[in-house]
Amino acid sequence: MNERSLNTMKNIHIIRRMVATMANRLKKKGLTLSAAFKKAWELVKGKSINTRVTGVSKGNRQKALYRILTVYRPEQVRVSLERDRANLYNANAVNVIISVNGSKTYNLGCIPRNLAYIVSALIDKGIELIAAFKEVRGHYMSYMNYGAVITLKLA
Repeated sequence: MNERSLNTMKNIHIIRRMVATMANRLKKKGLTLSAAFKKAWELVKGKSINTRVTGVSKGNRQKALYRILTVYRPEQVRVSLERDRANLYNANAVNVIISVNGSKTYNLGCIPRNLAYIVSALIDKGIELIAAFKEVRGHYMSYMNYGAVITLKLA
């Protein structure tokens, strides 16, 4: 076998391990094994997942979302994911860090617990995820809070 085919076989092995890890974690969250594998393969094949950001009502995060909504376009907001191993409430916590036009970073919140269970495993294994800001939602009435939606995709 030549070097190229060995690298291809190694990559296939890594992808299968990644799919199995995601599927097992999804199964533990209540999906059937076949549905879990289907969802994991969709992610690996490049389909993106939209998810809300939790914890956006803490601190000045509502003001930050209002500013993003009124001043900036979603394309100007850069999103990165960062593991939060110090989180006492969720051992798999993944923070959503944003910056606008290259400014300093701001912790907008976390990925929901059920998705963080999978994303944290991918980050821990060194698998890169692409995160993009999609939109600000909510505040339909004056007493309602803003919410944020991001898109996740495997790199």
